[in-house]
Amino acid sequence: MKVPYAELRRAVSSHFHHLGLALDHADELAEVILEAELEGNVGHGLTRIAQYTAQLQAGGINPKPQMRLERTRPAVAVLHADDAPGPVAGLFAVRALAPMVKEQGSATLAVRGAGHSGVLSAYVGRLAQQGLVALAFANTPPAIAPGPVLGTNPIALGAPAYPQPVIIDTSISVVARGKIIAASKKGEAIPEGWALDKEGRPTTDAKAALEGSLIPIGDGKGYALAVLVEILAGALAGDVLSPELPLPWMPPEQAAKPGLLLLALEPGAFGAGYAARVAQLIKALEAVGGRIPGARRAALREKAMQEGVEVNETLLAELGKLGLRLQGGGNP
Repeated sequence: MKVPYAELRRAVSSHFHHLGLALDHADELAEVILEAELEGNVGHGLTRIAQYTAQLQAGGINPKPQMRLERTRPAVAVLHADDAPGPVAGLFAVRALAPMVKEQGSATLAVRGAGHSGVLSAYVGRLAQQGLVALAFANTPPAIAPGPVLGTNPIALGAPAYPQPVIIDTSISVVARGKIIAASKKGEAIPEGWALDKEGRPTTDAKAALEGSLIPIGDGKGYALAVLVEILAGALAGDVLSPELPLPWMPPEQAAKPGLLLLALEPGAFGAGYAARVAQLIKALEAVGGRIPGARRAALREKAMQEGVEVNETLLAELGKLGLRLQGGGNP
């Protein structure tokens, strides 16, 4: 069933408001969830509502956080998030970081003590729309082989460009765990090469994959990138390491509070050539048939905004059990 975006956002925002979030925080949480859904990142979209709901109801996430920004250096800040929902803290961090960057030329902000942040593209994308080049790093509960010890530890870039920003948001595993969780909920098999079972054998069973480990991109190279992110987002920003983070299916009162590090740069601080060079890069990539990261996301988002958001029957039933009653019909 296709649901108009406005109807879906109203329903999701209202749902979280009824769980105790302030109206603006409920709408921010809905905004980031739906952004993921519209852009094809369904593992971080509507399927996450059940998880966030359970965590809010059990006290794992604080519906009324008193977030505190600590400016430790002129170009460094730490956001003490008070167990806020991750997207609420993430958007707060974007609003705090942008003026710091425009003042200093570059700045870094660590988010500490917030829940699952959802898609990192939501944060680097908003910074890029303000003319800033942004990077984001987050650690996650243990997921990748060997072990698992390290998480899927995503990395993201947002860079101003025409006609839309260049957006890269990728986990260092072959696939994000959210996609395997979504497949498990639907009872679907996963492609070979995504994961290993708990005995270390390749598997196409989503449930066995969740009990085992995910395969890192490029094997040892992906593993090294996971270590890089763990140091930046875990040891440095979050003051928490992946092995200390509860897995997504643990009791909801044990909601993980991963680290998130945002870094942004003002292109003008480096001279006047940025825009022309990025345009030159995009032209060169397009000339050889290269895909511009972010273009597909933008196209999917625009299509869903015009035609409505597809919600399958399984997900519709899950949302209905949570009290979300959706009306179909697509957008006018």
